[in-house]
Amino acid sequence: MSEAMQKRMRVVEGDMAELKGMFRRVMVRVAGMTGNIAEIKRNMATKADISALNERMDGFSGLLLDSRQRWAVHADTLQQHHDRLTKLEGRRA
Repeated sequence: MSEAMQKRMRVVEGDMAELKGMFRRVMVRVAGMTGNIAEIKRNMATKADISALNERMDGFSGLLLDSRQRWAVHADTLQQHHDRLTKLEGRRA
């Protein structure tokens, strides 16, 4: 084999070694991403999870609206009672 051919072979071998190193680094990254994707899949909420959460939130919202309405009625009743007492106290004076 000629010296030029041997020199070319060394260059090709060097390039191959560099490619192997790059390939290893890529494979390590891919393996890491595969692990991350698996973790995301394990922790990801499903449509059923979101639906159940929405139902709970709707129920809580209904309770909150009901409480606000009851509080408003109660506050109005207390105000009417206060007004009646004020009028009665005004008559006694």
